Amino acid sequence: MMRLVNLVLVALVIAAATWTYSIKHESEQRLTEIRRLERQIALERQTIDLLKADWAHLSHPQRLQLLAERYAADLGLETPDANQFIAVEELPGPPQFDPGDAVGDIIAGEPSDPLTTGSIDGGGQ
Repeated sequence: MMRLVNLVLVALVIAAATWTYSIKHESEQRLTEIRRLERQIALERQTIDLLKADWAHLSHPQRLQLLAERYAADLGLETPDANQFIAVEELPGPPQFDPGDAVGDIIAGEPSDPLTTGSIDGGGQ
């Protein structure tokens, strides 16, 4: 009887040691994965900082002004006049839709005039 108890206890100790080792091994693997992800996040943050600095340089107003002056003739750029600017209140509103004017129901797929497309079979012409 005592021998059986000893064998069961030894088996429990071996099972507990195996379980402890597997948990330790799994936690080490996860710690390695966490460190890899932290390095990757740090690299991505550095890349974002570099891109932000690059964007700040490329969109700097003085640089854009110099480029606009340099390539004004090639691009056909002109300096805007003060009377070309309007207030927000002067902008037109969205177009008004009157259901009585519609010949066909565009939403349901019945346009008032058929569209000409560049299809191969010529079905839209």
